[in-house]
Amino acid sequence: MRKKWVWVALGLAVLAGGAVYVKRDAIAMSLIQRGADAAMSRNIMAELRADQLHVGFCGTGSPLPSRDRAAACTVVIADGTLFVFDMGEGSGETLSLMGLPLDKVRGVWLTHLHSDHFEGLGPFTLQRWAGSTARTPLPVFGPEGVIEITEGLNRAYKIDSTYRIAHHGEAVVPPSGFGMTGSAISPGLVYNSGDVRITAFAVDHDPVRPAFGYRVDWKGRSVTITGDTAYTPALAAAAKGSDLLVSELLSPHMVKMLENSARKSGNANRAKIFADIQDYHISPGQAADVAKRAGVGMLAFTHIVPSVPKPFEFALTDDAATHFDGPTEIMHDGDVISISGGPAFSTRNLLSR
Repeated sequence: MRKKWVWVALGLAVLAGGAVYVKRDAIAMSLIQRGADAAMSRNIMAELRADQLHVGFCGTGSPLPSRDRAAACTVVIADGTLFVFDMGEGSGETLSLMGLPLDKVRGVWLTHLHSDHFEGLGPFTLQRWAGSTARTPLPVFGPEGVIEITEGLNRAYKIDSTYRIAHHGEAVVPPSGFGMTGSAISPGLVYNSGDVRITAFAVDHDPVRPAFGYRVDWKGRSVTITGDTAYTPALAAAAKGSDLLVSELLSPHMVKMLENSARKSGNANRAKIFADIQDYHISPGQAADVAKRAGVGMLAFTHIVPSVPKPFEFALTDDAATHFDGPTEIMHDGDVISISGGPAFSTRNLLSR
């Protein structure tokens, strides 16, 4: 009797499988429709607690190619508003994939004018314009030279903008919302509205001058973003008492390995570049020392050089743990750290759903 029921069950399974195969197109389209509906209706801002300061990572990579990391981009979310720091290649797309509302972007603050920190501005500006029917250009702030960059990108995308307007109409893409406006800033308080204060401070990324880091303060919570910089004692002063320190990460011994490999292969130019970049970036141990001296609650690494498979990322931080005993994390695209103002931090990834 048991064998009979086994055969019956197998027969029913085969019939069900056959029915699924026959209707596979309809089933696939139904699932795709559900996914599209969920993506379009997703409200990430409603999922982020309004009493917390949130720091998102829309680009954790570097100029070195990476399959998993867009170039530099960090977003701070306070009072339902997005404050973006740097906009490297691919980071605007990552910001959109994270489900963050582009109409809530108050502006972009550039740490410096290396291209891997601004070359995503053009595509992102188009997404913001069309995706949110923006009626004013995107404000972009940064060191002297930022106006030249924004005006140049506006010229480069101007022809494309005329096609968008002709195709979709001025109601969808208002001409007044196209492009970006650049404003050169200096160290000091660069934004002060509501409860949000943004302070720029000078960092040492010579020969790139000027170069800035930024500190964001909101309702007793704060995050300091170093940007690209060599170690200086001024970093700890700028970050003093911050809940979170966001630092770049360059692993000296791994970059040295890349330099040696390039030299062995006869690529002298690439070897020279790998040698050069070691002197104007902070090491993980130095960043951890800054975190300790500043008394921050947590250290988050971004701008990862080099990008390695996740199981090997532990080797990137070198001796950082011996300098700072607080929580330390290597961030990935889509990560969000939420700051409550106490010793506890929560981290989630908005691309993993």
